[in-house]
Amino acid sequence: MKGILAILGLLLSPVSLYAAEKIDLLPPSGYDRSAIYFNLLFFWIGVIVLIVLIKWKLREIERVQAMEAQEEGEKIPMLE
Repeated sequence: MKGILAILGLLLSPVSLYAAEKIDLLPPSGYDRSAIYFNLLFFWIGVIVLIVLIKWKLREIERVQAMEAQEEGEKIPMLE
């Protein structure tokens, strides 16, 4: 019986949140909202640019490693 009441309490507890006062997350003025959106835009553009730069750097590292492996293979004396 206690288990059923506990589960029922957990299920009905979010209902009390609907009666709470509504809080606006974004400011009401258009200027402030646009500033927030522009900042978010620049943030995500920066994240995308960083991801692209990391990919380029990893590709360059793989290319250099492949070249070094090829040079080491050429330096090995061959028995002919």
